[in-house]
Amino acid sequence: MAQVAKPGTLNGMNRKSNDQREKALMALVARYEKGARSGETVFLAEEEFEELLVHYFGHHDYDQTLEVADLAISQHHYTPDFYKWKALIHKINLEEEEALSTLEQLNIYAPNDEEVMMLRLEVFVHFEHREAARAALDQLYNVVDEDEKLSLLAFFDGLLCMQEDRYRESFAALAEAIRLDPFQEPAYDELLNAPELAEYRAEIGAFLKQQADHDPFNDLTWFYLGLWYDDGGEDYEALEAFGNARSLNDSRSNYDLEYADKLFDLEMYEPALRAYNAYFESDEAEESYETCMRIGRSYQMLDELALAKKAYFRALELDPEMYDIYQYIAECCVAEEKWGVAAYNYGRAVELPNHTADCWLGLALCSSATNAPLEAEQAFLKAIEMDEEFSDAYVSYALFLVETGREAEALQMLEDVAETYMDAPLAFGRVAIMIVCGRRKAALAMLNEALSAFYDDYPLLFNWHPELADDPEVRSLLQLHKQ
Repeated sequence: MAQVAKPGTLNGMNRKSNDQREKALMALVARYEKGARSGETVFLAEEEFEELLVHYFGHHDYDQTLEVADLAISQHHYTPDFYKWKALIHKINLEEEEALSTLEQLNIYAPNDEEVMMLRLEVFVHFEHREAARAALDQLYNVVDEDEKLSLLAFFDGLLCMQEDRYRESFAALAEAIRLDPFQEPAYDELLNAPELAEYRAEIGAFLKQQADHDPFNDLTWFYLGLWYDDGGEDYEALEAFGNARSLNDSRSNYDLEYADKLFDLEMYEPALRAYNAYFESDEAEESYETCMRIGRSYQMLDELALAKKAYFRALELDPEMYDIYQYIAECCVAEEKWGVAAYNYGRAVELPNHTADCWLGLALCSSATNAPLEAEQAFLKAIEMDEEFSDAYVSYALFLVETGREAEALQMLEDVAETYMDAPLAFGRVAIMIVCGRRKAALAMLNEALSAFYDDYPLLFNWHPELADDPEVRSLLQLHKQ
């Protein structure tokens, strides 16, 4: 009787086999690097050199990859694959002369090898040798017949047309590359991101929609269609497209990240956090300042202040020169009524480049709350100096002046500002200050004018003076203007 494998047995064997291969690779890497350090030549089989090349290339260590390729060539002089590696790395390192020289050597050992011809085309296009590239392309079109390879030729044709300022032909070639191979990602990327094709944006979108209709199970099409929608400010369409890509292929971490970012943009913070968590479960996930800030902001908006600050502090480790990290940490401290800590963080924010008037206003308010009136007034004035139409700063400063016994100065300042410009925050802020100063009749007249001009923004009044929400005369004016 045949023995039935137990559930997980084969997976266990695969894991064991993978572990053994990984250990063998690490031993090979250690043997090679020990020899390199000691200056001793390590003699390896072709297969071992190939493993080393794949290993270092996968870790983006191109200098080391090139050293391995040179050593492999010295020991296996007639093996074309090692020359291919060398030419590729020289291309990546933008070493044109060396790349072309290696191609010449390849032409000796493998003149008619299809991969060599394709690599030659890639290098010629990369360094804009247009005539040579066009000749190589024509030659390949005579020998290639598989759709995936024809797709690559169409892709390089598109790049070459772009270099020749033939943008319509470039668009057509890149689109053809995708039709031939709907998973040819470089063609999608070039089609969407090349500035030379910006004038064809509408046609690119129409093409991507057509592709999605033709094959609704292609995650790559949905993803790039999502990017196209996102570039055009069509947030909900982008969200749906990213969601489709994500559901079709859960192994692509960048799908989770784009989906999470779009949820964040739409202020859907709870699902955004779930998507960010999914992203960080991937081995390919990378922490960045931007992602940590979005995670922190999501927690902050959900009043999970401890988790928000944890994310902000991680962002601080990644980029300590960004003012808004300190600003948001300060906002969390304000919500916790930790005014001194908040003032410290606002103070750090205003010391950094590109800080905004909001940071000075936050510092002013916290300084006022910690009984530091001189520091508060200086910060108020800095906020106004940075933004001469910062209504929140003017109204907050006026309230500070009233609280420190300088009522006439506060009212005169607001009157002077109102002669320069008027917006809803200033209009309703002036009403609140007039009420605080006991000038109710004038305040109600101002409220009547403010409601005539900015009715939809009337909740701003209650932000400044919450008690007015239950004031009968205020309610009557609101009802009058509503009608």
